[in-house]
Amino acid sequence: MNVLVLGGGGREHSICLKLKSSKKIKNLWCIPGNIGTRKISKFEDLNLNQKEKVINFCIKKKINLVIPGSEIYLADGISDSLSLEGIQVFGPSKQASMLESSKIFTKKVCNLAGINTAKWQIFNSYLEALKKIKSISFPCVIKLDSLASGKGVIVAESLKEAELFLKKVKSGQIGNKKSKVIIEDKITGEEASFFFIVDGKSAKFLGSAKDYKRIGENNTGANTGGMGCISPSRFENKKVITKVLNEFILPTINIMHNLGYPYKGILYAGLMFTKKNIYLIEYNVRFGDPECQAILPRLNSDLLNLLLATINNRLNQYKVKLEKNKSVCIVLASKGYPGKFKSGYEINISKNISSKSTYLFHAGTKLNKNRKIITNGGRVLNLVVKNKNLKNAVDLAYETISNIKCENLIYRKDIGN
Repeated sequence: MNVLVLGGGGREHSICLKLKSSKKIKNLWCIPGNIGTRKISKFEDLNLNQKEKVINFCIKKKINLVIPGSEIYLADGISDSLSLEGIQVFGPSKQASMLESSKIFTKKVCNLAGINTAKWQIFNSYLEALKKIKSISFPCVIKLDSLASGKGVIVAESLKEAELFLKKVKSGQIGNKKSKVIIEDKITGEEASFFFIVDGKSAKFLGSAKDYKRIGENNTGANTGGMGCISPSRFENKKVITKVLNEFILPTINIMHNLGYPYKGILYAGLMFTKKNIYLIEYNVRFGDPECQAILPRLNSDLLNLLLATINNRLNQYKVKLEKNKSVCIVLASKGYPGKFKSGYEINISKNISSKSTYLFHAGTKLNKNRKIITNGGRVLNLVVKNKNLKNAVDLAYETISNIKCENLIYRKDIGN
């Protein structure tokens, strides 16, 4: 098969590496890709914002399957456009992608399906939210309705924090200033992400993770797209997996089917575990980043066969196999991220650190004129280590980081602690 992966981050590098092991792969493409993906897949200069060019490329190269890595492509309707041309796509339609692209849509689905989530209210704009925020009890959670690259949410402990967040929306520093705003009750507990693959009617568990969103140790500082994660979450067990499947995933699949938006693809449930219950925080409609990098190395099933079984409604016949090994992913980011940062700093990797249990996924990297690896983004590298024991994996990961030299890279030192 000829397969095309859309995206250029660590997530896409990890997807390509897993696909590469499939015997059915003839040609693997990753666009725009990065240094890591270009070592294991083909590349072509292509504007992904122009759907016609993507379609023409797929026709010309006889692409059998397209895998959009980012929610941005899915929310823009790439699955619909390619499907109309008879090209198979792994990922939900534009309407079904609203489970991530619209927080309000997800809340209404929760209402229809009786899914446990925080109490919430809608404001038509950041201006309306600013006017009425003084009458709201703190702490609270403020979310932009639309996509914001993982940065459109804040747990506001005070009026001052809430106003600062909304003013950043106003100035264009966060998300889309035209977005509606949701303010919901803060639920106290511990977060975990549970991943399922869905074929429209049934679902299979793919793994879980604990994500570290904040830039600083002890979950301080600004929200990011993710500074690291561990897999599995400490809450993962057969009883919890069954509960999440029956109380969150299957009700959502059924409601989406009834609404006329059948869901196919990855359904990532961001959950809050409290002492008494589990609450849905959010849905994502694709592999998480960096969760994907920690989960896929633990997958013992052929990823391509799994995706094809999903597309062809044969998921019930497929058994997903996960390793018992634990994994940790540490993100190395540019100084200043998630705010302003500079690129172009040389990265020196003192030895080949990749092995059967250690992976270095590229995200924001490129080659300069001298063929040296340089930084080219906010999140630059993802180091993943797996081991039977999580502490051993964490210790080895931090030990391995010493082999990566760059004056402008930062990372959290408490991932997995």
